[in-house]
Amino acid sequence: MKIKLKNQIIFLVVIMLFSACASSPSDLSEDEVKDATSVEKTAATPSAVPLPVFEIIPSPALTKFEMIDEKNGWGQAEGMVLRTEDGGETWLDITPIDIYNNPAYSKSFFIDEKIAWFLLEDIDKPTGGVIFRTTDGGANWLWRNTPFGRSYIGFMDTEKGYALTGLGAGAGSMGVAIWTTINGGGDFNRVFLHQPGFDDSLPLRGIKNGISFRDPQNGWVSGSQPQNGFAYLYRTRDGGFSWEHQELTMPQFYEEAQTSVGAPLFFDDGLGVLPVQLFSEESATVFYRTTDSGETWTPTFPVPMRGKYSVLSANEIVLWDGISRVYASQDGGKTWNYNAAQWQPDDTLRKIDFISVMIGWALTDEGLYRTEDGGLTWEKLGD
Repeated sequence: MKIKLKNQIIFLVVIMLFSACASSPSDLSEDEVKDATSVEKTAATPSAVPLPVFEIIPSPALTKFEMIDEKNGWGQAEGMVLRTEDGGETWLDITPIDIYNNPAYSKSFFIDEKIAWFLLEDIDKPTGGVIFRTTDGGANWLWRNTPFGRSYIGFMDTEKGYALTGLGAGAGSMGVAIWTTINGGGDFNRVFLHQPGFDDSLPLRGIKNGISFRDPQNGWVSGSQPQNGFAYLYRTRDGGFSWEHQELTMPQFYEEAQTSVGAPLFFDDGLGVLPVQLFSEESATVFYRTTDSGETWTPTFPVPMRGKYSVLSANEIVLWDGISRVYASQDGGKTWNYNAAQWQPDDTLRKIDFISVMIGWALTDEGLYRTEDGGLTWEKLGD
């Protein structure tokens, strides 16, 4: 009986202690509730990784640049990879910390203001290189060794890309190797190689100056060959393994001109633009158009000028040689208007890049300039 009573007393004591400890939320003060919530949130939130602080370069001596939109763009200079967020007024030094060669004139490719690639030659082994890739505007870089050095590179999207490597040129001929990647440049697979003694579908003759793929199967190699009325344009339908010459109809009055063909540019809905320089008694530039994804090309109206061009879209094109007239088309080259430029860099003009037929940039030996009126007036940036 004593044992039973003792057990009952112990049970009551335990119940009382449990009730005292298990206070309901309403028993807590408002400050205590806030403090408890704050502690819980703090414990559950991981610490943020600090972004790198980039050095601001007010007016770098650019060697190359490309604008993405009115504010964002990429640049290259001696020893530096750069990015602008204010339309070229100032630049951020985003050079990879483990870079080992000068990126001033290295080949590069940009998808938007965040995603870019830079290809550097190996100093000790010209047939090898390193490709750097960023997906966050240069805050972080990944690099991989490549089985080729200086090459034309391009990407169809963030994963699928290609490269054209020159193997040496002479007497109007140039051997090349062609590579493709399906993992953003992590690995490259060689799909074509010129070898001595072999008669390849992509001829050894001709100087190759560009490559472009519309999709993983359909690609084009462009170039020049000293032959009247001939356009050096070859295409593949099997991812680069075999090639065939694609005929182009020469523009009226330029039927016997010699040509230098640039790599085609493709847009949505099967539209594309193919730039071709014409060498004749009166030199000119013509932009071929396609509406069927490159199956056929139609010449537009030749502009009596060989200069730098900027293809904004399938319809918007700007052409300038740095002298008096800046030409612009808004119908893919069928018709042209021009502005009489009040500033003329002449033969120091390295590149133009426009985001509309009114707003554009020009790189010269003296620096970077910007226009907002279609090339009529220009303002030097960074001064």
